[in-house]
Amino acid sequence: MMCIVITLSYVSESDVQTKIDRPKQKISSLDELLGVEPDTVDIPKIKSLASSALTFLMLGKKESYVHEISLLADACAVYLEIGHTVDDVMRAIKSSMAAQHEKALNKITSEIGMKQFQLNCSNPHTLATQNLNRQVQIMKSYLAVPLDNIIEGVITDTLVQASIKGAELGQFDFLNMKSL
Repeated sequence: MMCIVITLSYVSESDVQTKIDRPKQKISSLDELLGVEPDTVDIPKIKSLASSALTFLMLGKKESYVHEISLLADACAVYLEIGHTVDDVMRAIKSSMAAQHEKALNKITSEIGMKQFQLNCSNPHTLATQNLNRQVQIMKSYLAVPLDNIIEGVITDTLVQASIKGAELGQFDFLNMKSL
């Protein structure tokens, strides 16, 4: 089965004009490395990426989750580079994931129902059915995981990747999830 997902984003004419008129300036080597302009990274972008990461994680889509965490880490690294704090990043991720959690649960429940229907209509001894069953079990397991644990995992994954990409986290305590 092939599934094509198309995501449409609204871009206003003023946004396009601003990006066209603004001269490109290299801020630092981190910006060059990541290919992200600091003024295009903001809290809504971080929140959007965190929400997507939550959904991919709970759906058991590992490759998509890893890719989204990489994008989120890039955005956070730039956001930290331009003078914001790790606490700002953590608050943005927490709030977006808390807001997205109910939608993600509904999406997972729907996916489980569709996959369960497919399982009921297929031969249990095929590799495809075994893979489908594994996907259902992964999604069901995330229904039981407390949101705080998921948020902590996503923040840890993001900050570790951001640190690898050159972000300065300062004295951050990963065990207690706070800046020292």
